[in-house]
Amino acid sequence: MHVTTRFSAPFLLVFLLALAGCQNLPSASRTAPPGTPQTASGPTADATRIVQPVAIYLAQSAPGDQLVAVPVPEGTVYLHARPILAREDLTEAAALSDRQGGHFVGLRLTPAGAERLGSVSRQNIGGLLALVIGRELVAAPRISGTLDRGILAFEVPSAEVAADLAARIRGDAPQ
Repeated sequence: MHVTTRFSAPFLLVFLLALAGCQNLPSASRTAPPGTPQTASGPTADATRIVQPVAIYLAQSAPGDQLVAVPVPEGTVYLHARPILAREDLTEAAALSDRQGGHFVGLRLTPAGAERLGSVSRQNIGGLLALVIGRELVAAPRISGTLDRGILAFEVPSAEVAADLAARIRGDAPQ
């Protein structure tokens, strides 16, 4: 799926406003908690498509009761056992970039998902949001403000990574 400038301009503007509420930790590929890949049913053109679980967890940098420890290059991130958002809370995933050369995966949420994220972020400023695809922790930005606009963006190292992650989130990445 290619994102055109006309289509992505409004999304990018809203995304940049919401981005002010997130600050990222350095990103790297990480192994994470619950969820195993599931094969999607139905015909495909060239390859088998894998629809992996997608979840966003509240996380923190200090250990605590009922938290799942996930080793990362910078140390350890501790995820709450239950996700705050899942694939069904997402309506869109797109690879985005800004004028400074940053690359992002932008997510648009359902109204219920947006309300839940707004409430959780308001109560957990300074905490982390962990994006997990399959069993891989792909980003863990710090919550620096209330995220109540129905969109969320995770910074990634390159345009290729952004496109790959967006496709995996949508469930249309070939395996």
